[in-house]
Amino acid sequence: MPRVRSIQMRVLLWGWGVLIAGLALAFWRYSSTLDDETARDFERDTQAKLETVQWLLDRSGPFKEPRDRQDFLHSLAGSMGMRISLIEGGHVVADSSVPYAEVGKLEDHSSRPEVIASLGGELGQATRHSATLDRDMIYMAKKLVSNEGAPDTVLRLAAPVSQVRMHLQRMRWTLLAAMVPLLLGSGVLLWLLTRTITSGIAQFTEAAQAIGDGDYRRKILFYPAAEFQPLAEAINRMAKKIKKNVKVIENQRGELWAMFEGMIEGVMVLDSGGRILHVNPALSGIFPRAHEFIGRAPLEATMSLEIQNIVDSIMAGETSERVNRQIELKDRHCAEMTVVPFRDHKYRPRVILVFHDTSEQKRVERVLRDFVANASHQLRTPLTSIRGYSETLLDSPPAEAEKRREFLEIIHANAVHMAKVIGGMFALAKSERDGKRPADLSASVAQAMDHALKNASFAAQEKNIELVLAPLPENLPPAAADPDGLLQIIESIVDNAIKYSPEGTKVTIEAVSDGPSVTLRFADEGPGITPENQKRIFERFFRADGNGVDGAGSAGLGLAICRHIARNYEGEVYVDSPTNPESDTGSVFTVRLPAA
Repeated sequence: MPRVRSIQMRVLLWGWGVLIAGLALAFWRYSSTLDDETARDFERDTQAKLETVQWLLDRSGPFKEPRDRQDFLHSLAGSMGMRISLIEGGHVVADSSVPYAEVGKLEDHSSRPEVIASLGGELGQATRHSATLDRDMIYMAKKLVSNEGAPDTVLRLAAPVSQVRMHLQRMRWTLLAAMVPLLLGSGVLLWLLTRTITSGIAQFTEAAQAIGDGDYRRKILFYPAAEFQPLAEAINRMAKKIKKNVKVIENQRGELWAMFEGMIEGVMVLDSGGRILHVNPALSGIFPRAHEFIGRAPLEATMSLEIQNIVDSIMAGETSERVNRQIELKDRHCAEMTVVPFRDHKYRPRVILVFHDTSEQKRVERVLRDFVANASHQLRTPLTSIRGYSETLLDSPPAEAEKRREFLEIIHANAVHMAKVIGGMFALAKSERDGKRPADLSASVAQAMDHALKNASFAAQEKNIELVLAPLPENLPPAAADPDGLLQIIESIVDNAIKYSPEGTKVTIEAVSDGPSVTLRFADEGPGITPENQKRIFERFFRADGNGVDGAGSAGLGLAICRHIARNYEGEVYVDSPTNPESDTGSVFTVRLPAA
């Protein structure tokens, strides 16, 4: 009967293992609960003793001499088994564990957490190592009612942590001791129960194992009793049918698996519980760690609540139709998702999700859209300057030839700048496409400021706005930026300040450097920007007034382009507003760029 004994031993070990696991879990839960209950009991007991000591102090005081109070606390502490301290104005005036002559040498206790909490009207509590007693202590403190004009007095009780730990240790050992007879008794019972297993199970086990290993010709010809005949015949019929069906299933499985693995679309198969059952290699291109979430919810693999909601609605029976949806993923990734519901052999809902990565297509569309929007916005300022100077030359040309030449040079410079803007926008779009940033950049802040203020002068004169450029530091380094990109940033912010500032106000521009970076500040006297709008004014097409395009032709792109260009140079743009809290007016836009 060696085979039977082996089965008995396995059943005995498994049963005992399950019991041990259950007892271990129960011990852990009981131990955790015991810790919490013991801590709460200790807190309640300490708080009750604290109230008792306070009551005794109120009834026994006032004391004629400080030593009398020290002796009184010493006698109380001896009966309670705790350390008692009185603290006035942060100084210990009485302590049951310190000789009276040493009390005044104790350090200031005003910074103790339990003292601070008690002075705030709460019941202070803390656990830490006591340098005086050289052991871990639990402290509880309470503020006493003091006479008017007297310093605040705190009554504090302390008990060694070891008392609580020893109590918990005794409870745990008692529980463990109770488990030992239970384990021994259960082992005996399990062994007695497994003795009823007959030797015939060995034959049936061997036959089942052979069929499971693919030996479908295996049959059970002998059985120890008539009760086993129906089981033997059922196993023989099962083996014959399995042999026939397995061939069909293996062929189909090979075909389907080849299709599943070879698809360029990402596929996620869910089980009847809405958990991930299979994913194909293509899905890793969309969700890089999807294969690590087998057996878990789609939300964990995709981090998309939209996908999870669709799956949940299908699993709940709310819909049985195929769903096609465009979804936005992290890092600007996009995918076209098809959700196909079906029923398994038990008529339980199952789901297959097919993802076609459209990120490249969407990215190309976005780059093109951003290029058109940026180019149209950036060409508006030089066109305005060209128009203003050319109209001046046509309507009232300056008498001085030098002045006329200056106007023509400005017109020519802006025309050249427009050509560079187009080239720069192409370069920006290409950098976004290739994921590269310009290198070896250097731009003169003074030249960019001068050019930008000349271009903005006409718009400023129309609103009688004064553009003030603070003197630039002599050692101001160039910015690590493309000259045209820096000019675009300055022009956009100045144009924005002129647009929103009231007539007759002032826009002040300054530039400073702290060595590693160059900082430009643009201060206006326009209406302040609310905290909510400050979070969104750098978004494309966002306008605080809610209109799509304002009367000046702005579509809310200037600040978005500024931040985009600055970040492309590893810089940043941010706003501080309002600068005048009394009138809620004024804003300061700050541009910080690396120094070249």
